[in-house]
Amino acid sequence: MSLYQLQRERDLAELVETLRRSDDPAIRCRAAEIIGGIFETDDIDESDLVLEDGPGGDPILGAAEAGGRETVIDALVSSVKNDDADAVRAAAIDALDHHSQESLERVVDELSGKDLAAAADWVAARAFAEVLDDGQPELRMAAATGLGRVGDPSVTAALVERLSDPDSRVRARSAVACGRIGDPRAVEALESRLRGDPSIDVRAAAAEALGEVGTEAALRVLLAVDSDDSESVRRVVADALGQFGSVAPVDALVGYLEDKSETVRRTAMFSMVEILSNAPPKRSHDVREAAADRLGSATADEVVPPLSEILAESSGAPQRRNAAWLLGRVVGDGYESMAREALLSALGDDDGMTAQFAATSLTTLEAPGLEEELLDLVHDGDAESEARSKALFVLGKVGGDDARAALGEFVDRTDDDGLREAAFSALSKLGGIGGGDGP
Repeated sequence: MSLYQLQRERDLAELVETLRRSDDPAIRCRAAEIIGGIFETDDIDESDLVLEDGPGGDPILGAAEAGGRETVIDALVSSVKNDDADAVRAAAIDALDHHSQESLERVVDELSGKDLAAAADWVAARAFAEVLDDGQPELRMAAATGLGRVGDPSVTAALVERLSDPDSRVRARSAVACGRIGDPRAVEALESRLRGDPSIDVRAAAAEALGEVGTEAALRVLLAVDSDDSESVRRVVADALGQFGSVAPVDALVGYLEDKSETVRRTAMFSMVEILSNAPPKRSHDVREAAADRLGSATADEVVPPLSEILAESSGAPQRRNAAWLLGRVVGDGYESMAREALLSALGDDDGMTAQFAATSLTTLEAPGLEEELLDLVHDGDAESEARSKALFVLGKVGGDDARAALGEFVDRTDDDGLREAAFSALSKLGGIGGGDGP
């Protein structure tokens, strides 16, 4: 079975078997990454982590062999201690981080001989800090990651020192920990890593950490950084800029919309929407108008596809609202149909404001076929009443003679009082039944 299938089926037992027995370090590394992803995204019952029998009914032997039971955590800890490949050991530590602080403490226990079982956070923080200088890079990695989980600002100085560690894996995890703690005192050291570290992973981790710190000083660093040669670093910088609720990053994000990488361009557009969504309520209008003004310099292919995706797929109502609003102001030649399709689908959005923004944006489109598609929605008895009502609102703004005639017939036929009222309202805006020319 492929790793893709194991990931899709969340098959922890098979993934552990792959982690333990594959001869290919790249496959072992990917298996550990998938396990970590399952820990991060799924609500795992602890009983699901026990591996009493392996594939085909064979017992899985390992760290708990004497008791006849092994857990996924046992297998990951064993990989940290025994795997020959640096990448696999690092991926196993990251997977344990996704599971719990206790899992990281167990790594420190077994590699250093310390006993952190049931220790208070401040005791764990002190123990983690004590092994940051250990000769084993895996122990330094686990310690840095653990300190990020504890979140105690008193260890910031120790983590900043580890940002100069000779092992890039330790530097990357120290940067992540600094971001989790969010201590502004780490900004200068993170800037140094972002600007000059030879490791792509470290530069990306530093950029992400600066976004999490979230201060004005951190923002100035991200805005001032030169374009990185690495696509992944540019993507992380664009993503980090979306964490600031001010208009300051907008110009930089518009610049990223011209990046040669589609992934970077889409991330920049997502960050733009995040900025609008996170803006203080009293400033949201000004920030939105400023963003729309800056986006006027971008081309439609840089803006419309990601906005349409956000409107269709985002789980956050503020993000969908702002995407719907922007689509009515940035549509360019060649992308009207994409914008129209996304906005029409959003007329039935569960969030009333998103549906209203979508309706308002549709009134700004001069797209061939819009009137016909709106009428199709109005007559679709399987569509939600709210979506049909919003379509009637838009028709009252953009409809012509055909819409007026069709709505006159609709008023006579519909049994839905709400839709009849909306149709009457649209007809009144179009001059009434048999009225004059459309707008």
